[in-house]
Amino acid sequence: MKQQDIRIVARVTQKEKDRISDLAKRCGLSTTEYLRQRALGYEPKTVPPDVLFRFCERLDTLTEAPFTKEVNAAALTLLKDISKELIAPGKEDVRKWQPQAFGRSKDG
Repeated sequence: MKQQDIRIVARVTQKEKDRISDLAKRCGLSTTEYLRQRALGYEPKTVPPDVLFRFCERLDTLTEAPFTKEVNAAALTLLKDISKELIAPGKEDVRKWQPQAFGRSKDG
C-alpha cells in the first residue's frame, strides 16, 4: 500500500521565510527538507562554501613556505580575504555579540 504524504502549512512573515530559505540553502537542503529535519529534532549542518577549500589550500601553501616578509604579507592578505568572504561578507550577516544568560551584566 502506497504511503500518502500529508501537508503541514505554517504562516510566516516574509523576513522569516527568507531566513528559513537561506538556512536551508546553506545546508544544501530544500526548504521542506530543512523544516522537516528541524521539526524532527535534527540539526542540519551547513555545507562549507567552495571558497573555504580554496582558502585552506592557500593557507597550506603559506605554512610550507619559509618565513619571509613576503610570506607574512601574503598571510595578512589571506586573513583579510577570509574575513571579507567568510566571516563578514556583509554587515547584515554579522551577528551582534549577546551577553551570556548567567552572571552579572555590565549594566547591573
